[in-house]
This record gives sequence, C-alpha cells and structure tokens, in this order.
Amino acid sequence: MAKIYFAAPMRGVREALKEVRELIRLVESRGHVVLTKHVAEETLDTDRGLSHREVFERDVRLLEEADMLIAEVSYPSLGVGFEIAYALLRGKKTVALVKHERMDSLSSLIRGITWENFYLVDYGEPSEAVEKLAAKGLI
Repeated sequence: MAKIYFAAPMRGVREALKEVRELIRLVESRGHVVLTKHVAEETLDTDRGLSHREVFERDVRLLEEADMLIAEVSYPSLGVGFEIAYALLRGKKTVALVKHERMDSLSSLIRGITWENFYLVDYGEPSEAVEKLAAKGLI
C-alpha cells in the first residue's frame, strides 16, 4: 500500500475533473491511500475557509508524507507544476498522466523530463492509465 499525493488543477481549467475522480477511485481500489481526495471536489479549499497559507502548508506536509505523486496534467496548472517539481526534487516517484488528445498541448518542460523517478503516461480512459501504471509496477 502506497500513500499517493494526487495532483490536479484546482483554479484553472477543470475539464479533467471526471477523470480525476475515476482515477482516484481506481487507485484506491488497488489498496492505495490517496492523501488529496479534495482535488476531486467541486468546492475549493479557500471557499471552505482555508487561507492560501494553510493550503500551502497542508499540501507541502502531504507531499512530504506521500510515497509518490500522481498528477493529471492534461490542462496547465501552476500549482500542479510546483507539486511535480517538489516531488521530483525530493526524490519521490512522480507520474504525469495526460489524455491522448492533449499530449501535443503538454508543456515541453514536462514532456522532456528524463529523470529516473519521472514517468509520463498518456491515456484515453482512467482504467487505461491505471493499467499502464500497474504494468510499470508503479501501483
């Protein structure tokens, strides 16, 4: 069982929200713990009363606690980019999931990462993403 920090856009384009919810469900169905289920909720943390500082401090604490990071990167997000960089620099396994049709729009900086602890996985349906992660021994 791994503790997984799941990252997804919160303030920007949330077009992949349906996929994020299903990805979290599928990862948990394999016995893993997702520390950041709040990324799949409609209401933002700040709308629930958390300050920006509280969000930052909680997220960094959860990043430290996590065994790995899985990020849905089909749509750009400064926050998700920060989370990816933080996890990579801390030496954590880091996975970026991108929908097939969004691969050409994905940042070259993300597409070009060659570090051993980074995996870029394209997918059509969430079940395909999870199958690919399992085949690589990541989950």
